[in-house]
Amino acid sequence: MPEGDTIRRLGDRIRERFIEQRVVRDLFRHPRLATDTLVGRTLASTASYGKHLFLRFDDDRSLHIHLLMQGRVLVGSAPQGGRSGHDNGSWRQRFEVWFEHGPLIGIDIPLLHLLPTRDEHTITDKLGPDLCSDDFDMTRDVTIGVRRMLRRPEASLGGSLLDQRNLSGFGNVYAVETPFICGVSPFTPVGSFDRLGAMVEVGAALIRTNAARGPQNTTGRKLGESQQWLLAGRHQRCKVCGDRLRRVPAEQVSWQRRTVQCPTCQPDGSAVVDLDRAKQLLRLHPAHRHILWQP
Repeated sequence: MPEGDTIRRLGDRIRERFIEQRVVRDLFRHPRLATDTLVGRTLASTASYGKHLFLRFDDDRSLHIHLLMQGRVLVGSAPQGGRSGHDNGSWRQRFEVWFEHGPLIGIDIPLLHLLPTRDEHTITDKLGPDLCSDDFDMTRDVTIGVRRMLRRPEASLGGSLLDQRNLSGFGNVYAVETPFICGVSPFTPVGSFDRLGAMVEVGAALIRTNAARGPQNTTGRKLGESQQWLLAGRHQRCKVCGDRLRRVPAEQVSWQRRTVQCPTCQPDGSAVVDLDRAKQLLRLHPAHRHILWQP
């Protein structure tokens, strides 16, 4: 699933490519938008909030897009083969918006609708602070997020990080990688931790740095690539201790996402956030500069 950093960068790419361009034709293969059109309208701005993307047009309407697990958006190019508006067995197109200088094409978009720009808040009001916002304040917004997480102290850490009502933007990459970096199990209840706020800062610093720089990198190595301690790739051994990793399929996890855990680095039941370990594992990553508890 695309996460807050990915959506933020997608919005930036769309703005850079199509800002102030007029829509010359469009096609919506979605029942809610079957009779709507953006033809003649100009893209005024883009905005993201967590995993939600808003394309704002000059008629004070916004195209709201949420990719959930399967959606993707092509910026400036058509699907392979150039087939427009038809299934080819490998993708299902939901919308085409052709600007003066190229197309924006949404594939397998599960949530898509037009709404007055003034009503965007009806979607975002339900969410926690946006981790990738320019206005995000590490002290204020992490505190808000932690308070919301502790409303359900029995919830597992992994599921609580993924709950967009707490903090908006975390996806499975950060729900897996943040506990590993801090040496705790994603299955431990959030109410058990001694330094929950410090751990959330680690995830916030990572996602914000990756939103600004590019790929979802959590190791600090090969920053131009999507490289993670646990989730990326199919390696069977922990990169830190060498123990065999525990891979748990989504159907066996209460928050319905596949997860990976190192039994040695993240012992079950551990509630002690290891800040020394986090400093060591983040020493090569630019994110460490944004963590407030660092010396």
